[in-house]
Amino acid sequence: MDRRMRVSAALIFMTIFIPIASFVPGTDGPVSRQDALEGGSTSLYCDSTPDTINDELMLLVWYKDNVPIYSFDARIGIEWSSASFNTSNRLRADVGQQPTKLVISDLRGDDQALYHCRVDFLQAPTRNIGVNLTVIVLPSQPFFLDELGNKVENKIGPYHEGDTLVLSCLVIGGRPPPRITWYSGEDLVDASDGISDIPSVRENELYLPLTRDNAQSLSCRASNTHLTPPVITALEIELYLSAYNVSIHWVRGTYGDVLQAGKPAVARCIAHGSYPPPDVLWWLDNKHLTQHSNQSVNNSSQTAISYLELTPSVIDNGATLACIATNTVMAPGRDSKADVVVLNVTYSPIVEIIKEGDGRLNEVLELDQLHLTCDTKANPPVENYIWYFNDIEIRPNSIWGTETNNQALIIEEADRKHAGRYSCSASNSVGETRSEFISIIVYYPPECISSGISLIKETLKCNVRGLPEPDTFFWHIQPSDEEMQHLTTGSPILPLSQITGTLSHTIDASCEAGNGIASQEKPCKKVFTLEQLRPPQPQQCDLAYEYKEFQMRCVPVENATHYEVSVWRMSTSNASLFLERRGAMGFGVSQALAQGGGVPWLVRGPLGTLKIGDEVGASACNRYGCSVALLLRPTENLLHAAGAPWWKFLLDRDVGISVGAIVLVVVFITSTTLLVRLIRRSRSKPPAPVIQVLQLDDVARDYLDTIGEHKVHASHSLRSCSSGYSDGSGESAPTVDRRRKPRTIWEYDPPPPDVTLTLHRESAV
Repeated sequence: MDRRMRVSAALIFMTIFIPIASFVPGTDGPVSRQDALEGGSTSLYCDSTPDTINDELMLLVWYKDNVPIYSFDARIGIEWSSASFNTSNRLRADVGQQPTKLVISDLRGDDQALYHCRVDFLQAPTRNIGVNLTVIVLPSQPFFLDELGNKVENKIGPYHEGDTLVLSCLVIGGRPPPRITWYSGEDLVDASDGISDIPSVRENELYLPLTRDNAQSLSCRASNTHLTPPVITALEIELYLSAYNVSIHWVRGTYGDVLQAGKPAVARCIAHGSYPPPDVLWWLDNKHLTQHSNQSVNNSSQTAISYLELTPSVIDNGATLACIATNTVMAPGRDSKADVVVLNVTYSPIVEIIKEGDGRLNEVLELDQLHLTCDTKANPPVENYIWYFNDIEIRPNSIWGTETNNQALIIEEADRKHAGRYSCSASNSVGETRSEFISIIVYYPPECISSGISLIKETLKCNVRGLPEPDTFFWHIQPSDEEMQHLTTGSPILPLSQITGTLSHTIDASCEAGNGIASQEKPCKKVFTLEQLRPPQPQQCDLAYEYKEFQMRCVPVENATHYEVSVWRMSTSNASLFLERRGAMGFGVSQALAQGGGVPWLVRGPLGTLKIGDEVGASACNRYGCSVALLLRPTENLLHAAGAPWWKFLLDRDVGISVGAIVLVVVFITSTTLLVRLIRRSRSKPPAPVIQVLQLDDVARDYLDTIGEHKVHASHSLRSCSSGYSDGSGESAPTVDRRRKPRTIWEYDPPPPDVTLTLHRESAV
């Protein structure tokens, strides 16, 4: 592990600090062009495949303008990225596929540069591949100014057909400068864009004679790249127009254009293209008809519709029926358009479908009777009836039975396959008339489809179908080793958060749906295992000695709500590991930063003390259980770095007590010995001399004076075995060396300085 860290550090040092020769496009390797959008992402590709099978990749480095931003050492599998460039982790590499890919996200304008990758092989020469990246900055949304310089938004006008529109479209910014074009619908109108007097603004001034065709949907488009659609701003032009087409159509009561005397018929007049909407008037010969319906207008399609109900007589045969659309805001002569038809009065059947029985017009419950009647008015009487289902003629001996050519169509037990559009036709000697269709809806109770119940992330979904859609769902949930729970929801989704209890193994789920028609005949059932909802195993963890204890630190994993740390210790027989202790890992922010790469370590857990052979595990957990533990073993270097200095052994409580006891015993023995020797020495001393006061004569005083001189000489020497007294002899005693012996020098080792442990880590990254 130490060797790998030293190699990684050397690689990073060589990549960053060793001067690199400039990459020369066209000389050192091929260069390709590549465009990308600001704020988006782009992928830079580099072929690192060796030319021969005996060769292998050693090193891959990416540069931006000859400054390294990423490297990968294939020998030890170490990746490196520039901290100044890889802000917010926007740099991602894929070196597992060929060609290798470097993805840059959150592109900025200053990312535009010449990138190149350098590939070093074991045998082959170095390979260089360049990519000239252009970062596209999109222009602003186009806006409009009229000929007076006023800003125009959403709508302009009104104009009359033939007037000339003068309008400018302006766009701010964009790199490269955008191209501005005018479109009417999908037709190009003008592309003569230019530069405005305002810096960084481009402008296109439009002179457009307005017609019905080019004023419908006018838009200005700005584009400076093919990577994204143009930026479009549309403008509505209010243009006064007269109707360009007026047409009369018979809606009901006719066969073709044939009418029957005395029977009502309905005609519809449609006027197209008038703005504002016109007044639609009906005329029969020279008679103004007032019995027509109020007209309706569709502004989006510029159509006006008016219906006329007419009961013709014999004298109306050959008369002219006219529909006139008049635009009241326009000058006479340009304001009106008309359509005229000649009446041919006969009589053909008038047909309508009626649903018999209870219930709504077009609804029936499954297994109930469906009874449809083809109601006709005809003279002469109807001779033949034909029924249609989804515009296909119903033949006898099918799902509708044998009686399919009668006025009534009866289905005794309706099924969902009978749902659809029904119509009928009636014919006589004059002609045949087909009715408008009626849509029949067959309602049926819910039923299970597909797998019945599916587990999607942390939700259960009840897969049923029914008509109408089910709106109530009854759930019966039984987690493993717990009681059944009954829940009701208004949707097919049941979040697992609504289920109480432990969800760590399996759940037995059952659901029934209701839609107001009938109960679900058979509930949906399924048993799910919840192991897939557990969080993944932590993959980025390290082992360190901090704060006077061992620490396990991991990068958080997805879908984890809490974490566990465990210590596994070798058994006495050294045959297996047993769980020594387990605890929870906590969260930190300010003190939880890794010492490299700027990656935040947000989860940490204390381990206490560790020994040789111990293994430490980290597991990610949620309510569905814990992942498999990631096991790390501390190395000897880490254990040695965490060990206490030798002198701290004496500070241990038990050791201190033992040493103190020994010192007390030694002091006691020494003091006792000295006391005994002092007692014995005091017993062996001579008795103190008796002092008497004598009266001395002159002879005795001279003798004492002489003794005094001898006493002075005797004080400079010692006799061997002297008792401390002098006999007055002038004979010299053997001399004794009176120089003091040097004291023994005790070498005192000062206490060791405070030991600062160098941080040692074991990592699973």
